[in-house]
Amino acid sequence: MSKKKKRSTPAVAPAEPAKAEHTQPEEPAVSSTARWMGALCYLSILILIPACTKWRQDEFVRFHLNQGLMVLMLATICAALGFVPVLEQVALSLTLLVDVLSLVGLITALRRRAALLPFIGLLVARFHPF
Repeated sequence: MSKKKKRSTPAVAPAEPAKAEHTQPEEPAVSSTARWMGALCYLSILILIPACTKWRQDEFVRFHLNQGLMVLMLATICAALGFVPVLEQVALSLTLLVDVLSLVGLITALRRRAALLPFIGLLVARFHPF
C-alpha cells in the first residue's frame, strides 16, 4: 500500500459582501432629552431652560443654543423695528422670515440633525457664546 500525502488546500477567504455605493455617514448618537433640549432653543424665551442646565455642555445642544440665540436676537431686532412708523411693514416681513427660521431650526433639532440655518449660518459660525 502506498502512502499518499494529502495536499493541504489553501484557505480561501470568504467573499466580502458587496458594499452599497451610497452609504450614509453615521451621525453621532443624540439622546432623546438632548433632542428636546435642542428643540427648546428655538422657542423664544424657552431657550433659558437648556442654557441654564447641565445640557449646555452637550455638543448637540450647544450647537442649537448658538443658533437659537441668534434667532432670538433677530426676533428682538425685528420687534424693535416694528415700533418705527415707517418700518412697520418691513419689520412684519422680517418677523415672518425669523419665524420660518425658528420653525426650520425646531424641525432640524427634532430630527436629531445639526445643520446650519439658512441666512444666519455664517453669523453663527463667527458669534458663538455657548
